[in-house]
Amino acid sequence: MAIEKAEVLTALRRVKGPDLTSNIVDLGLVSEILIKDNRAYFSITVPAARAHELEQLRLAAEAVVAELKGIQGVTAVLTAEATEGSPAPKRTVLPIGRAEHPRVQAARAKGATGDGSGPRQAAAAAAAGQGVKAQAVPGVKQIIAVASGKGGVGKSTIAVNLALGLQAIGLKVGIIDADIYGPSQPRLLGVSGKPQIAHDKVIKPLEGWGVKVMSMGFLVDEDTPVVWRGPMVVSALSQMLRETEWGGEGGELDALIIDMPPGTGDIQLSISQGVPLSGAVIVSTPQDLALIDARKGIAMFKRVEVPILGIVENMSYFLCPKCGERSDIFGHGGARDEARKLGVPFLGEVPLRMEIREASDAGKPVTVAEPESKYAQLFRDIAGQVWSEVERAKGTLTPPPHLEIADGGKMLKAAFPDGRTFELSAEFLRVVSPSAEVQGHSPSQRITVPKKKHVKITGLTPVGNYAVRIAFDDGHNSGLYTWGYLHLLGREKDERWGKYLEELAAKGMTRE
Repeated sequence: MAIEKAEVLTALRRVKGPDLTSNIVDLGLVSEILIKDNRAYFSITVPAARAHELEQLRLAAEAVVAELKGIQGVTAVLTAEATEGSPAPKRTVLPIGRAEHPRVQAARAKGATGDGSGPRQAAAAAAAGQGVKAQAVPGVKQIIAVASGKGGVGKSTIAVNLALGLQAIGLKVGIIDADIYGPSQPRLLGVSGKPQIAHDKVIKPLEGWGVKVMSMGFLVDEDTPVVWRGPMVVSALSQMLRETEWGGEGGELDALIIDMPPGTGDIQLSISQGVPLSGAVIVSTPQDLALIDARKGIAMFKRVEVPILGIVENMSYFLCPKCGERSDIFGHGGARDEARKLGVPFLGEVPLRMEIREASDAGKPVTVAEPESKYAQLFRDIAGQVWSEVERAKGTLTPPPHLEIADGGKMLKAAFPDGRTFELSAEFLRVVSPSAEVQGHSPSQRITVPKKKHVKITGLTPVGNYAVRIAFDDGHNSGLYTWGYLHLLGREKDERWGKYLEELAAKGMTRE
């Protein structure tokens, strides 16, 4: 039976207000009740100065609603209203960039800037942001934020293709859509439906192309706006992060991608401080306006000591599909220059192409829609660099092996500094190529490559100091093999080969 708002209000009338004069409903302190999938969300307005001491009031409110029959979960947050005539509490945001013009400061004090930072919101942010400590996310080893200083730069498209690129080099990957107000991942991954509740009321994430995904877009209809204040958004994000079963039967995720909301406000700061980020990828377009905001994003992450894994220049240039003429619509090279000035890695240029946009709109990102294309190869290259930067920051980067083509091209010998030497057949390397087969997909989605029994290796091309590109005599040369991926293939060779043979048989294919 569906839970009604009236039932929630009736339950909350059992909770006394701050001074025990009446209940929190009749005092007008309860607002923004949302019920979705038998989970209740609401806020309680309290004096900012008393937010800490009234934490028990919030817990009591959650407890009485949790007693309702059929309720699956409750999230209550405290918001704060500045008293009339009293100075607004100081916002808990990082001082990034130049000082504001006095007229902007005056408008902000009146709440007239439209950015949700007036007195009420400032007090709420101050109450919510105190004592933030990073807490681990169960079932996740590394967490990578994909961020932008402003909207409209294609951050979500980069995030989903980065996730799939990491998966292609043998990692277990998930993605959380932290843009509560404008979730994009359900459409980009072609995933719909409602998350199920597993044991202990933990949420089971949905899955798209082998990537586990959680998004507010699964809980709210696509055309329905989410009208929440900052503290409620932060609470919902925390719940999606820590109450989602990221590990499960498949084991821990190697990487969780956070598709961050654009900007550098309270929500972004709360994520950066409250989540143990392994690093951040900054997405920008080449023009000065976008780079100004990207600079602010980098400054924010540096202030909270989150490593910058690199900058991606999206919409870097446009190639006319008819004549092939190149146009630098937004300029070109600005992000590369900015990366050099700031001393952070430049990860690559992603062009403005119809193929990328069409694949994204269709729910089949180009990394899986056209795995052999140069655009898919570009995203895998970016993913390889990002993961190498994560490993370097954590001190776990796999050192480069000594590589030798043997047996007339039928075999690759990889001798690693840890003393292990692996012999990997050309056929095996070809059929598990990151571009030929995205490793984490289900067998029905995975591209299974047949008839490669006699393929040979024709050349090796180092890529930076973290990977090698292997060329085969069938013309394939777009697979990027990081040192870590080669080491993984050596350790799991028998298991992966067995699965490959099973898939060939299931799909009626042969090695010949």
